[in-house]
Amino acid sequence: MKFGAYLFKPERVNGFDFHLFRVKPEVGRRQPPQPDMYSNVAIFGDNVTAREHPEWVSQSEYGPALRTNDRYNFRWDILCHTVPEFREEMLKYIAEVDRASLGVWLNSIHFADHGHCICPRCKEKWKKSGLSWYEWRKKEVTDYIAQIRDVVKKELVIGLLPDPVCSYERFGIDFDALAPYADAFNVVMFSKSYATPWYWEMLCMAFKKLLKKPVYISLYVFGPGDDYREVPSPSELLTVSVRCGRTGIDGILYLADSASQLVDFQKAAVDKVELRQKLKSYGCPEVLELVERWEKIVK
Repeated sequence: MKFGAYLFKPERVNGFDFHLFRVKPEVGRRQPPQPDMYSNVAIFGDNVTAREHPEWVSQSEYGPALRTNDRYNFRWDILCHTVPEFREEMLKYIAEVDRASLGVWLNSIHFADHGHCICPRCKEKWKKSGLSWYEWRKKEVTDYIAQIRDVVKKELVIGLLPDPVCSYERFGIDFDALAPYADAFNVVMFSKSYATPWYWEMLCMAFKKLLKKPVYISLYVFGPGDDYREVPSPSELLTVSVRCGRTGIDGILYLADSASQLVDFQKAAVDKVELRQKLKSYGCPEVLELVERWEKIVK
């Protein structure tokens, strides 16, 4: 297994195998990629562009794909998948990011959710395709990823939301169709609580069974503006890491706003001596060996 630091800031943390920098998160801001880090790019989740071009926001019978839409409870604003100007600009941007960093990890590659997008452009493209609604959406997502694969010359990792059953109907995602273009998949499993680890373990088992390329997962440590009392505890993170790791996944990334928060997690994990001893019987020595590496760094 490989372990990655997944940060909103261009900082490196000792004790990880690789570093992923959120050069363009869903809030829409862009930061310069780093030559010694992988770059994470959210495509259609883009608050800045949605604010500048409200006519590009994805539409449904229940309203637009905005954070204010309580029917869907979106965490960010989401653009229509077929805006030609945005798609072309993003292809150029992703190519530049790839050239300036170790490779590209994508997020927000898909349609917003069930019922999106029904703007006039999408409805016209769908009718001209001769395909069913779901097959047309799948083709739009897959074809765009194929274009991205053409411009990304280094590693390309495709991010997925943690829905192994309904991703086709909800988002236009077909795992088998995307696999030829991906070097790996990253299943984003962010939560402010991992108190029920069997749930996350079950999802890992499902994705490991379904996906035909290496499978990474991303776990939530600390986000921008968070309070330490409202994020997963080190004990939860250690336990869920072991439970997920034993399913055969290929790696785990830990998301934080800054390097200092990951260092705090490392120190807390090292201090969980009794829990680490208990977890030895769980069947995932790689996670515990990672903490042993941290022990030599933080103490």
